[in-house]
Amino acid sequence: MGVKHGYSFDRVYQGYLDWFRDKAAAAAKPKDQEGLLGYQLCNEDVFEGDGFLLNRVFFFVPLLPSESKSGRLEVFTASELNLLQKADGAAGEDFEKITPVEYTLHIG
Repeated sequence: MGVKHGYSFDRVYQGYLDWFRDKAAAAAKPKDQEGLLGYQLCNEDVFEGDGFLLNRVFFFVPLLPSESKSGRLEVFTASELNLLQKADGAAGEDFEKITPVEYTLHIG
């Protein structure tokens, strides 16, 4: 996926792998890119205008205590800002096109 500003999803995944190497025990296995997408926990509408919506999606990827070097729950977080364009004349939540605009890592 390409983006207009910020990280690409590939860079977010590389950030996850770097975080994982730092936090995970030797026997733990990282999620693959597709698996990482399955950890979407919530989203929020940031702005809505005529025919479009900006929506931010949050990903929370856990590293269980049994998998972490610390023996505690560790969490990798990232977000994806999407531009959703409504189909002409569409009512409700019908979107014609979804474009990722920005990815952000939230490492702390």
